[in-house]
Amino acid sequence: MGSLFMKHWTHYWGTSGALNSFAEGEANQGYANSVKQFWESILAELPTDATVLDVGCGNGAIAALAVQYSQANNKQFNVEGADAAAIDPTKNVPANHPLSSALKQVRFHSEMPVEELAHANDSIDAIVSQFAIEYSDLDKAIAKFSDVVKPGGVVAALVHDSTSGLLKDSKQGIAIIEDVLDNTPLFLQADLLINLAKQAIPQLGQEKWNEFSHNRILVNAIKWTMDVLLERYSQTQQQVWIRDIVARVARTLDLLNQGQVEQAQQFLNMHYHLLAEHKQRLIDQEQAALSAKTIQSRLIKKLEQAGFVATADRMEVDGDKFAWAVTARKMSA
Repeated sequence: MGSLFMKHWTHYWGTSGALNSFAEGEANQGYANSVKQFWESILAELPTDATVLDVGCGNGAIAALAVQYSQANNKQFNVEGADAAAIDPTKNVPANHPLSSALKQVRFHSEMPVEELAHANDSIDAIVSQFAIEYSDLDKAIAKFSDVVKPGGVVAALVHDSTSGLLKDSKQGIAIIEDVLDNTPLFLQADLLINLAKQAIPQLGQEKWNEFSHNRILVNAIKWTMDVLLERYSQTQQQVWIRDIVARVARTLDLLNQGQVEQAQQFLNMHYHLLAEHKQRLIDQEQAALSAKTIQSRLIKKLEQAGFVATADRMEVDGDKFAWAVTARKMSA
């Protein structure tokens, strides 16, 4: 993966504090019971002292789950995580997070793409991955799996399904973020207001600024734009996206009302770029997702050609398509 591709992922893992790759939008509900059950069914079959490698681990959600499972079931897993992005989960995830202590038991490998795992041949009992391997060069990734996984070992992955509810939600997010950033004056209006405040507040003072006619005109224009957007995207599945965006600009106005002009400028700029990066992550996700046809041609058949017995089944969460559940066991020599 190119450095530009990884830049926004590195920034996401470093600033969001999230363990999953969908911290904004409808999908940010953590891992559902069916997802946890899938992973625990994989972990249950492993040897007591298994080496488990979470590839494309991000901030280590599945790695931490493996640690917790090991501790709860009197096992001694050696758990590692690798990601092409620059990651530091023990620093990025808040100390009060329920998985924080488990993350400290994981050995993380930063800037290690799945295609370039530095592990010895036949050294891994289980490679696990959630919403990651589909972003890789699958030919190279599968060749590497064949090298490093022990005979009888397993590769288990949840892979984006192009028809899932998660992908449908992501498409909504792409369209809404793109519309707001590219086709509406919302952020431009807020920026103009900040620039006006920089000039006016030193002369008028905060109290008179709050009553200043030009301030009121711009604030009303911003609120009108917000109302238009909230009405435009009034469907339930759209509201989580548009309300998140509107709240970011509203917070900018709050900072201005408190006289924190520089903080308002920094906040607005930061959130404009965060939204642009989020849109790009959603586009990456959409492009990586696999259909019923491509999960077979791009992944299952290639795993079989590399010496694995592989299957892919659709996983549902709350009655909606969620992901492809892929399991592949390396045949013994």
